[in-house]
Amino acid sequence: MTNKTLTSFFDRYEDASEAVRRLEAAGVPRSDISLIASNEGDRYSSHASRTFDGTNHHDDDVSDGAGTGATVGTLAGGGAGLLAGLGMLAIPGLGPVVAAGWLVSTLVGAGAGAAIGGLTGALVDAGVDENDAHAYAEGIRRGGALVTVRASDAEVDRIVDILDDEGTVDFDERETTWRSEGWTGASGTGAIATTGLTDRSSSRARDSDEVIPVAEEKLHVGKREVNRGRVRLHSRVIERPVQEQVTLREERVDVERRRVSGSTQAGALGDPFQERTIEVEERGEEAVVSKEARVVEEVVVRKQADQRTETISDTVRKTEVDVEDERGNTVSRTGTTGNPSGRTR
Repeated sequence: MTNKTLTSFFDRYEDASEAVRRLEAAGVPRSDISLIASNEGDRYSSHASRTFDGTNHHDDDVSDGAGTGATVGTLAGGGAGLLAGLGMLAIPGLGPVVAAGWLVSTLVGAGAGAAIGGLTGALVDAGVDENDAHAYAEGIRRGGALVTVRASDAEVDRIVDILDDEGTVDFDERETTWRSEGWTGASGTGAIATTGLTDRSSSRARDSDEVIPVAEEKLHVGKREVNRGRVRLHSRVIERPVQEQVTLREERVDVERRRVSGSTQAGALGDPFQERTIEVEERGEEAVVSKEARVVEEVVVRKQADQRTETISDTVRKTEVDVEDERGNTVSRTGTTGNPSGRTR
């Protein structure tokens, strides 16, 4: 049965230790689990129950020195599981760490506070890709924590599901951040230093296959409505002066006194001494104004939709892999039409 080494990186020891507890609760043997976390500033010394010096595992108090010494503190949350054996040691190039599990025996070597090959070498010996191992070492140097699990092929998916939980770091994104800050990987820091890694999930199996993904883009053209402008109609009322002429009739009463001459007798016109009243009413015309509204014009707004065909030009990418077989076989190519296998053995 093939064993694989699964890795999961965390920013904090607390998240890593919680992942260890989940693994143990799921029945993963503690002998297959390991945890290593930066102990810079003795931040996690209180969790450790021993100090590894390369020759003996001390359970008593040790002096403070070289970043590995610390007074043995309380056993915080360890219980009887893997974390109960958490200890302290120094790794060249990384400084003080707290560690527990099967990876400790690889790290601890001859000489007080030393580790053979450093963390990178130990991870490579455990089956982790060298570039990945350098990057994990860089993460621990920056204060992170690493959980490693040895698992059979049948257990890989189940353990990955357990590790990929809250607190797990997206390591590809983290490495991109480091490089933007000027980190150049192993080539810029020497043999003990770390390097970046590519095509990595936070928790996955490491094997010996080298994979070049062959991808091809397809062009999808959709539609969306956009605002091309608008037409706004607003009606308002205005007033303007107008004039019309009209002829009006006016009555006027005139009273005239005139003398009577001649021989007209007073009785000829009736009794002159009879009282009487005569009323004459004056009448006249005045202008009367009325208004009538009538529609003289209409403004109509309507929309018409037309269709047009537009040709969209763009570029799509695809991967082509040329296989050069120096053993004399035919050179083939993947990512093109025809037979894409192109694999040599």
